Amino acid sequence: MKSSQLRSRQSGFSLIEMLVSVGVLMIILGAVFNYAGRLQTLYKSQETNVDATQELRTFFDSIQREVHQAGFPSQNDYTFATLASPAVNDFRVAAGLVSLSKWEVWFEGDIDNDGFVDSVRYTLLDNSGNIATSASNCPCTLQRTVEKKTVNGAPSAVIATADISTLGAAALSNVINSADENNANALTIAGSTVLSGSSVANDTLYSAYKTAPIFTGFKSDGSSVALPASATDLPNVRAIAITANVLTNYIDRQTQMRQPLTMKTTIKLNNY
Repeated sequence: MKSSQLRSRQSGFSLIEMLVSVGVLMIILGAVFNYAGRLQTLYKSQETNVDATQELRTFFDSIQREVHQAGFPSQNDYTFATLASPAVNDFRVAAGLVSLSKWEVWFEGDIDNDGFVDSVRYTLLDNSGNIATSASNCPCTLQRTVEKKTVNGAPSAVIATADISTLGAAALSNVINSADENNANALTIAGSTVLSGSSVANDTLYSAYKTAPIFTGFKSDGSSVALPASATDLPNVRAIAITANVLTNYIDRQTQMRQPLTMKTTIKLNNY
């Protein structure tokens, strides 16, 4: 009987042992949830980086294919007597580059291989959705506008300025670089970011990313073209360099800022 009572008193856990066990369990669970939270934050940060990178790749793939078609079909594809004079005004002839500036590239070409000339215009819009001016702010948007060239006339008349907002669509958003070919005169990046309890102007925070030009034209000898390209220089442009610095949509909780991403390419004009 005494032996049985002794074993009964010895079975189970004491209150102190229970408290210690619960404390250890809470520490383990806290570490697990903290780690899970960090993983979720990292996943969200990487996810938004991937999304922004994919948007950049899609933009560059699209504009590269289209610029390669600039100038096709040319006047050499037709009997000269059948064309309007000058030939670039004929609706069947793609004029190639129509305009090139630090904030815009405009060209003609059969981009969808349907036998008709398309006029394609990429234009920088400011953070208010208006065509960028020296008084504008970024982050900006590159707007893509496309219209068929259906009647004879000057290439510069195919897409009216008003068509950019009504017929255009965003090709790339959150663009923060806007300088000229001399890496100067960039637009202000609006807004601010709170870092360590202090507000920092985005124009200061991302200053290293705003001074790259979006579009740069090069001649066959490798020299750059002063922008906006003059009527004399425009026919001599043989390649266009494009640089896009963009901000991700998601604020990284570790750095407390939107991550900037950069992508560059140089596109050769094939049909010259």
